[in-house]
Amino acid sequence: MINLSVKQTIIKLYLEGTSQRKIAKRTNKSRNTVSKYIKEYEASRQKDTRNLPIAEDILKPPTYKKRVSNKRVLTKEIETIIKGFIKEN
Repeated sequence: MINLSVKQTIIKLYLEGTSQRKIAKRTNKSRNTVSKYIKEYEASRQKDTRNLPIAEDILKPPTYKKRVSNKRVLTKEIETIIKGFIKEN
């Protein structure tokens, strides 16, 4: 997971002209993560027409996509298998 201070560090280094690869090494995050937050930053700069020195998006904490999956049901068959494993150990 990434927190707000890491996100701000990524954008600060980007604004200083540091390459994405070096940012990834310094922050110990993947290049995909670095690229994602830089793209979000650039998109927010394009949307913001107030010409602020920094976009407001840099002040928002990182967001993650909600995972949607099917719920699994514990059936009697699976319960029996689990109890068998427990008895063996």
